Amino acid sequence: MTTLRRKAILLAWISVIALCFPVGAQTARPLPLTPPIADGSFIWQRLNVESSSEISDLLRQQYDLGRKTGTFPGYRLQLYFGSGAQARPHAEKVRADFNALHPDIRVYLSFKSPDFIVRAGDFRTKSDALKVLKSLTAGFSNAFIVSDEIASPVLAVQEEIK
Repeated sequence: MTTLRRKAILLAWISVIALCFPVGAQTARPLPLTPPIADGSFIWQRLNVESSSEISDLLRQQYDLGRKTGTFPGYRLQLYFGSGAQARPHAEKVRADFNALHPDIRVYLSFKSPDFIVRAGDFRTKSDALKVLKSLTAGFSNAFIVSDEIASPVLAVQEEIK
């Protein structure tokens, strides 16, 4: 036998032997259960994250502000933006039309002098807003995605308790 053939046979045997043993990388291991986060505690306090105290202060301020206002950054669909004598009735019509077609999506009508603005939805991510935007009919072909402060979602657990 030639040395090349011996090396090929040896390599084949090593491969067969190596593939016969279970590796264990694909086996599921149960994750340790962590206690639920108590009200006012922060996940980053339980993680081993090294950061400056300024970062922790900013995170605390953002958390407190979100709890106080009940909002956080997200996305909405802007359906109408206009001013003038007929702006309010037109905005109310756009709001009513959208509500009729999509009763499950909340619609907001606001006035920022001198403009009336109609926005819809409370989307956490831009991709969620894009899914709804693509499903809109021809009546809302000018709608687009804007970043806005959205309402905090109500937890299902809180709804069951009440």
